[in-house]
Amino acid sequence: MNYYIHHVPGRLRIKTACLRRAECQNHLGQILGDLPGIENHAHNGKIGSVLIHYDPAQLSADDILYHLHKAGCLDSAISASPMASSGNGALVKQVGALFGNALFGTLLRKSVETSVLSLARGFR
Repeated sequence: MNYYIHHVPGRLRIKTACLRRAECQNHLGQILGDLPGIENHAHNGKIGSVLIHYDPAQLSADDILYHLHKAGCLDSAISASPMASSGNGALVKQVGALFGNALFGTLLRKSVETSVLSLARGFR
């Protein structure tokens, strides 16, 4: 299953098919409402997305992901990760690291392509 997580301190967006399930839609407000530090949240059940604003001094994004995982509102791809169940602040970092590595690889490849083209033009 595919999922999307975007995070900046104080704001977390999650998009996953699991958030379209009725049991998640019915309990999501209560799950988030019970967490200290949640300022507000907006859930779109049709597309399976939730936007959460929270106080990073009281709560971390990994804490939120952990509680959603415990409630069964995240994909198996997220919940199968040992980092998701630990609640120790590593899931968002892991996803960010994967994205960062992919971005770095793309930038490196483009840089090499540009350098090769520049060299080829110089030999004309």
